[in-house]
Amino acid sequence: MTLAQLRETFHVHDRLLIESVVTLVRAGWAAMNLGEGLAITEQGRQTLSKGGRPQSTTVRKASTSLYMERVCGLLERETQSALNLRSLRSLRELGMSGADLDRSMLTIRNPRNSLSIGQAQGLLPHRAGEWIRWVGEPRMHTKGNDFVPLHVDLASSTVTGLPRTWEPLLTEVLLRAAHEREEEMEEFSQEKISQLISQPPGTRTVQSRAPRTATLPLPPGRAALITGKEDFLSAAQRCIEDAETSVLIMVSAIDAEGVKTWERELKEALKRGLRVDVLWGETDTDSDGLSELKRIAFESASGPARTLRFNARPAGTVSQIVVADHSADGAGTVTVILGGVSLLHTVVGQDPALPALKVSDPGVAAQIARAAAGWWAETAGEDLSASTDRWRRLASSWEESAAQSPRSSNYVPAQLGGGHLDTAQVLLDADCAILEYGQGRGDGVIVRAYPAEAADDGGQMLRGAAAVHLRGPSWSTAPALVTEYQGGS
Repeated sequence: MTLAQLRETFHVHDRLLIESVVTLVRAGWAAMNLGEGLAITEQGRQTLSKGGRPQSTTVRKASTSLYMERVCGLLERETQSALNLRSLRSLRELGMSGADLDRSMLTIRNPRNSLSIGQAQGLLPHRAGEWIRWVGEPRMHTKGNDFVPLHVDLASSTVTGLPRTWEPLLTEVLLRAAHEREEEMEEFSQEKISQLISQPPGTRTVQSRAPRTATLPLPPGRAALITGKEDFLSAAQRCIEDAETSVLIMVSAIDAEGVKTWERELKEALKRGLRVDVLWGETDTDSDGLSELKRIAFESASGPARTLRFNARPAGTVSQIVVADHSADGAGTVTVILGGVSLLHTVVGQDPALPALKVSDPGVAAQIARAAAGWWAETAGEDLSASTDRWRRLASSWEESAAQSPRSSNYVPAQLGGGHLDTAQVLLDADCAILEYGQGRGDGVIVRAYPAEAADDGGQMLRGAAAVHLRGPSWSTAPALVTEYQGGS
């Protein structure tokens, strides 16, 4: 409907019409379509059918700063951090010579100069009743300018100066480095150690009330373990067959035979008009799975539009995840499968990542989809912005759906006196690495989307890793298989 049609219908001044249109668009009840004018949105249609006043949404912009350490890639929010940050200049002013600095600095093992939106989402503060609508691309402010002095006591095997969340992964690394350099290191006086470890004058740490990572309410029936190979293959096939708009297939590796095995499912999904995205970690050099994906894309193409998208270069990701959107109207119906038997890759002699987890909760799906969008964005090669933006939009709609459900609004976290409901917590990348040290597990069940082989080095450089920690009455007693799987056996 155009402005002229609105004027003819309501017989009011143009300024009042324009102000009304702006209000409707901002509330999400209407949208401006090119060539059509004002059009009612799906939310507006649902409101008209139900009657009553439409629900409004207010969008506010927010920002925060994160620290990433360069050894294992662990993150910390600035407002939650008790990090004792020092510049090179301040370290020299405290009496550290160039030789001291060379002997004391840890080797950079995390060469990444970027931060994915999936890693950042768990540390973004937001108020109760709010949800994350969009995460902008993180920007690097400084590199190699800040250092954290730590005191490593080999006699007691303790490290002083680390944030508590970094201790499980970095303590062992620091103790090992101190042992290796014990002969060349100079013992500092207690006074000098105190000067280096204490916070510099004027430092003020603001503790945020928001939790470090989101714990999501999980209604009954929205999560189930898949323990058998045939059950997993059947569930993955149904997940793709029931999709209505988009499918993401994320695998650690591809080969020609594995891609051919799922060729029929891929082609049928593309024939139905689905957008299918394949994010793979590596490919066998002697069996070109990438060529098979290109062939399927060419044979299934309808005009210039590409509905099968995949990365042209290895992404280095280690997880296996299938995400399928089952709702063309954005109602938040989605299925996620983590772990399981290798898809698009034939593996000989490797145990499958079972049990797998099937989740139909939009809140969990939103975090997985946003993480996948971040991994897409960090993958080198051709422009994959279409896939990145689509999964970010889907993540936003699913998170909104989860936040507006009655179960979410009534949920009270365990630390505030609640905890009587089942919950799910999504762990990504470096947070998954901490699991390999047996830390942060607590009660409940943890299911990883990556095989134990990916964490054989201690999991310190896991990329594209995802796991879900399930807690609550339904997960209080885990089967033996899950307990063994938690331990990586």
